[in-house]
Amino acid sequence: MGRRKSNMSRSPSSLLCPPWADGVVTPLHWGALIAIAATIFSLGTLVGYNLGRRRRGRPTKTKGSAKHDGVRATGRLPKRKNIHSLDGSTMVLNGSLELMASKWGGDEFQNPREVAVVEYLSPEEMSRMLFKSVTEHSSDSTLSLDESDRDLSPKSSATDLTSLVPTFDKSRSIPTEPEKFIELLGLIQKYSVNTSHPYFFNQLFGSLDPIALAAEIVALSVNTSVYTYETAPVFSLIEREVMGQIGKLVFGPTSGKQISFESDDKFEGEGLMIPGGSLANLTAMHAARHRWKVMNGFIKQATEDTEQMLGTDWSTFGEEKKSDDVFPTTAKMQGEDTETGETLCDYIRSVPDLVAFVSSEAHYSFSKSARVLGLREDDLVIIPTHPDGRMNVHELSKRIEEIELESASHMDARIRVPFFVACTAGSTVRGSFDEIEEIVKVCRRYEARAKSSEARSIWVHVDGAWGGSAMFSSRRHIRDITHMDEIRHADSFTFNPHKMLGAPQQTTAFIVRHRHALKRANSAGAKYLFDPRKNGAEYDLGDLSYTCGRRTDAVKLWAMWKYYGKSGLGERVDQKVDELQLFVDELRGRPSFALACAPWPFNVNFSTSLQGYERFWRLADMSNVSVQLKLRLHEAGEMIIPYQPLTNQKADCFRLVLAGKKDFGLGDMRHILDTMERYGRDL
Repeated sequence: MGRRKSNMSRSPSSLLCPPWADGVVTPLHWGALIAIAATIFSLGTLVGYNLGRRRRGRPTKTKGSAKHDGVRATGRLPKRKNIHSLDGSTMVLNGSLELMASKWGGDEFQNPREVAVVEYLSPEEMSRMLFKSVTEHSSDSTLSLDESDRDLSPKSSATDLTSLVPTFDKSRSIPTEPEKFIELLGLIQKYSVNTSHPYFFNQLFGSLDPIALAAEIVALSVNTSVYTYETAPVFSLIEREVMGQIGKLVFGPTSGKQISFESDDKFEGEGLMIPGGSLANLTAMHAARHRWKVMNGFIKQATEDTEQMLGTDWSTFGEEKKSDDVFPTTAKMQGEDTETGETLCDYIRSVPDLVAFVSSEAHYSFSKSARVLGLREDDLVIIPTHPDGRMNVHELSKRIEEIELESASHMDARIRVPFFVACTAGSTVRGSFDEIEEIVKVCRRYEARAKSSEARSIWVHVDGAWGGSAMFSSRRHIRDITHMDEIRHADSFTFNPHKMLGAPQQTTAFIVRHRHALKRANSAGAKYLFDPRKNGAEYDLGDLSYTCGRRTDAVKLWAMWKYYGKSGLGERVDQKVDELQLFVDELRGRPSFALACAPWPFNVNFSTSLQGYERFWRLADMSNVSVQLKLRLHEAGEMIIPYQPLTNQKADCFRLVLAGKKDFGLGDMRHILDTMERYGRDL
């Protein structure tokens, strides 16, 4: 593909000079990004990154000249230099972009339906082929890190003080030649699973969205961390913009009045991009526990000096609660009580055991989160579900009341207090959605029964990692069955755009309706980073998180939202619902298949009907049908589709989901069912 001339102005060279270039300016080919955004997404043009231009000095800017510089600049992109003028590392970068382009367009592009999902190798075969012993092969041809065939020691013949500074023979100090290293990168790509393949259904992620990928490329070229404004000014504001719009979309009124998506009213809660849905669920439990402890006097409230340093307003909690009659010795927070001889350890033992509730369909990360937070094993209470996978709200209410009565009667030496309930918005296997508003009502009734000296608080979190993208849908029946309009009653919400919407891994948004809830729970006030005297310190995001370095994940969601619009993202969600309904209709017309359970909007679970597989009646484990069929399809590279355990089912079933930017037509539906029938008959 020829190099297009772009009318789009480029950003200042100082922002686009990567650390690996060592004086080489690398302005991203914006014309290529336009092609990407237009769904052609031919990354072949990105090889024209212009990595060979040498920077001859940065122009001096007068005050104010930087404003809108990316729009105002009129200089053209520099011409590409001969590839032989590039250094080795830049040649490798160019080669990697060519590999990337082969997946999206260009001379080597292939119709994805005409290639295998994976070139399957067993672990033993892959180890032999890719990690060969350097005693038999050159280390240039293997992924092994063994360097026993190389002499990379520094050489020096000096006898004076210069011997302290070793000199290197450049030809011997580079472990691998650039061309051979690119071949190794090609091997990694060749034998990896093509998760953007139309017939990859194995996980709740899949086909990449090109617009989000384009934004990721730009973010990688900047190589920053979104913890302070001074380090990542644009990305800090983008993340705040994205979180504000999510907050308005899912929580609606946060200040006592209704706000619309189009209104200028600001969302008053907090939000962050989190590295994955599991850590988002952990963050929710952590924030919930901290809030409960503050409200009940187990954590000292901030002094005015601390308040000013953190920029928080703790007055919203009112006066510190004193609840000695409910939770004995809570006031003895430091040292030893001279009257009773009680120490801090006695106080810690007297803190009540906090209890969390999740459904049997909830994600397993809640079990891990409970262990990280130090909850007792029986203090993560599993609530049974209805046959369709929804949490049984009556059972939740019953279990909360039982724990409440146990603590009130003092029959048990332990005092157990509910503090957290997780709702699931799109379970992993069934795709079920809990009734959020009904669950919140149960929690608020418990809080209303509190004594005057007690501050009860149950934090309701909505785990929408898979199904939360339904918040973009405008169809009434989809919003009703997914309970999207009920999230506004909850305390926090998370969803993963890298799943249903197709953003690159990992892209997870976590939002809290309470003002300063994350800063109160996580702030450490590390002054070497978070100093109010620095430029833009009031926009720092890092102290809201318990991680330090933070990726530029918000730009991926921002890019899709900005390019497609809320309605465009909603149409993508609606399309998946329509296509899966067509698949269900096609499935019902096939005697070799049967639905394993009633389908939810985004998940279809089905099994191979025994009418076509009478020989398996003799097998003790009926799940062997699903297992053997999956293995055959995987090893042939035809498709990767998971078998899943289903509550109340003796045999594992297949699960079909449409993750990412996947087009799934009637021809695809018939192809995968025909293929499964063909491989099933040959078992």
